[in-house]
Amino acid sequence: MNQSNIGKSSFLAELAGEATQKLEAQRVQQQDQQAMEQSVNAALDRTFQFFNLFTKHLNALEPDLQRVFVLDGNTHFSKLKWKRGIVDCRKQSLADNALLDHVFLQIKLTVPEPVTLNRRWEKFDETKRELYAFGLKPKEDLDELWRSRPQKDTFQIQLEPEFLVRSYFQGNYVDGNIDISCNNFESFGAMKAKLSPELMQANLFDDIGRFLMGRTHSLPRELKLSRDFSKEM
Repeated sequence: MNQSNIGKSSFLAELAGEATQKLEAQRVQQQDQQAMEQSVNAALDRTFQFFNLFTKHLNALEPDLQRVFVLDGNTHFSKLKWKRGIVDCRKQSLADNALLDHVFLQIKLTVPEPVTLNRRWEKFDETKRELYAFGLKPKEDLDELWRSRPQKDTFQIQLEPEFLVRSYFQGNYVDGNIDISCNNFESFGAMKAKLSPELMQANLFDDIGRFLMGRTHSLPRELKLSRDFSKEM
């Protein structure tokens, strides 16, 4: 077969051009995907590096926190003190070059003495769900309290003088963002936010740290704009 004649085929040249365009588009798409993945990974790494040092310093200082967590109009946790913070991160696999999957921050806060909660009996089941959702620990056995309930309108529970603040920074390698899930962060309850990796910088981490310590009483602007807050029960 005379390949020189085939080489003059306009249709084959057309197909070659289409194949080249597709390969180039795939190459550009792959580069964009890799750049996005590295951006998310770098943001998670910055998050871990900051809060690793943050918790180290605060564990040494064990400061009093100028914050109040309100459970209801008559029940609140005040005179808070930092007890212990931990931060951890996980990769997507055990490979040396694996991308970071998430960063986890947990802080234990304490108050000087147990907190008393008074509720009406018709709110008993709701109260159990609420305490479970917020990670608050009753000193009494609630099932036994219900079985032995006296003939009166209200019940009283003593709550352990500590609770946990949790933040979970998940790398979203599909949309290129950081998905943030928190519990007892702003107040008792759950909060979610989605931030671009570019926002995960030292100034944001500084504002989060100051807020957690009560040195500022407002959420960072970036979290305010993106948050989805709900007291999950």
